[in-house]
Amino acid sequence: MAAQSVLEVIRRVEETPLQDLVAVDITDVEVQMDHLLGREITADSLYRRWETQQWAVSELDFAQDKKDWAALGEGLQLAYRRTMTLFFIGEQAVTDTLSPLLFAAPREDERVFLATQIADEARHTVFFQRFFGEVLGLEGGLTAALEAVRPRTVAGFRKIFNEHLAGAVDLVRREPRNEAAWVEGVVTYHLVIEGYLALAGQHALLTQFRKVGILPGFTAGFTAVARDESRHIGFGVMALRRRVTEDPEMARVITRKLHELLEPAVYTGVAPDRRLAIEDPTEVPPLFRVNPLEAREFAIGQLTKRVRAIGISPAAVDEVGAAMRALYERGWDEYEHNHGVRHPVRWYQDGSLN
Repeated sequence: MAAQSVLEVIRRVEETPLQDLVAVDITDVEVQMDHLLGREITADSLYRRWETQQWAVSELDFAQDKKDWAALGEGLQLAYRRTMTLFFIGEQAVTDTLSPLLFAAPREDERVFLATQIADEARHTVFFQRFFGEVLGLEGGLTAALEAVRPRTVAGFRKIFNEHLAGAVDLVRREPRNEAAWVEGVVTYHLVIEGYLALAGQHALLTQFRKVGILPGFTAGFTAVARDESRHIGFGVMALRRRVTEDPEMARVITRKLHELLEPAVYTGVAPDRRLAIEDPTEVPPLFRVNPLEAREFAIGQLTKRVRAIGISPAAVDEVGAAMRALYERGWDEYEHNHGVRHPVRWYQDGSLN
């Protein structure tokens, strides 16, 4: 993409108001996300973006979304509701737990930015509350959303949020001057949860909804969420790069924590412990199909790109990518062992679908 075109994309993403975000492709948001990995990005510049990119959940119109949702088949509804529920849980969890990272951040500009992030996460929670209530008919917030999905979450997700994120944040709370603990918290949330899990889910949902032309209210709101999170991820990369620049040993802390998180992170996406809503991909309308191999490469590429931008060595970045690919393969094998059926990825691996 030509330099001028890239700048135009970035400007469009950063300046488009909420009501027009339905026309902004998620791939353009991803170009803007990559721009925020640059060394010229600072906590102050990310804060200024926050000031100019405000949006209100109350301004979203879900009238067409209600019609579109009702027209979806039961299998697609269940698959989408499961993914949306994981986002809902994640936004609520971070709203509730992020404050120790703000309190322990050693620099004033980092504390100021993290305050904006907590406000963003609360807004994202309200976005899902409203969508679930008005479109899915699940009033009662997160409790109602969880009751509608059984089992509630997959094992990988529980490990990431209930064990790793909760544990990392609690250590920061107990030892606010422990910079390595703060770094591990940022790796867990900004790099893995937002820079891998959230990005992969956003890309899949928004690509499908835009391609099919459904759920315009959700698409506009979730694109605004993705734009908010581009600032969060950019902050995480900037903050971790600062630590590596000041103390090269921090690179070891980051890579060690990454490898600790890779299995539950990959297993959150592959979910070998939960049976898919639709197991035969040929039963999914072509416009709604997602190629698991392409999804894997996108997700791995997003994470490794950010690890590289932090200043981690190329060899260490390659190790992360290789470890993730092996975990995907293992997860798909485990799915077949657990449920006694062929995983949908096999149709793509043998060339039956592309």
